Amino acid sequence: MANFDIFLPKIQTIEGGYQNLSKDSGNKNSLGQFVGTNHGISARFYEGIIGRPPTIADMKAITKVKAAYLFKKYFWDDVHGDNLKNQSVADIIADHAINSGESPIGTIVQRILVNDFRKNITIDGDIGPKTAIAINSVNQQQLFDKIKKARASYYYALGGSFLNGWLDRLTHFVYEKKLSPSVQVA
Repeated sequence: MANFDIFLPKIQTIEGGYQNLSKDSGNKNSLGQFVGTNHGISARFYEGIIGRPPTIADMKAITKVKAAYLFKKYFWDDVHGDNLKNQSVADIIADHAINSGESPIGTIVQRILVNDFRKNITIDGDIGPKTAIAINSVNQQQLFDKIKKARASYYYALGGSFLNGWLDRLTHFVYEKKLSPSVQVA
């Protein structure tokens, strides 16, 4: 099965450290203050974790270790990463959950499973156990390629000043034919 510890270095490289771009609405807390994003943890997301609007100091205090914990608990686990048999598929799904939320990637994946693979699942944006089973039941490279293409379309539809950065983010994801370490066949 896929392994978060294999995914973590990739997401840490993509996300980097602290930034506070005025064009990035994810840097605003609920008070409308630009307080930044750190290690991929946005102000809006972190506010829900700490239960109050974060300050710049709060955001700068997020360590790589704390970010890794949050990625695992609130993104990897939400998309059932540990239950997906292919690391590349799990990585591209979890990355989009971090970048845009579970519902957008859940909807993308479920539409692909229903429309392209004829799976009988509900399109509700939630990657739960039934969606995870459906993900594992199809050709993994075809699914990966379709997810990557759909993510690019999603970004083009959003447009804006971050489009090139989002598309560049996708270049970090390539399909690896081998199964995850725990699924290797002797």
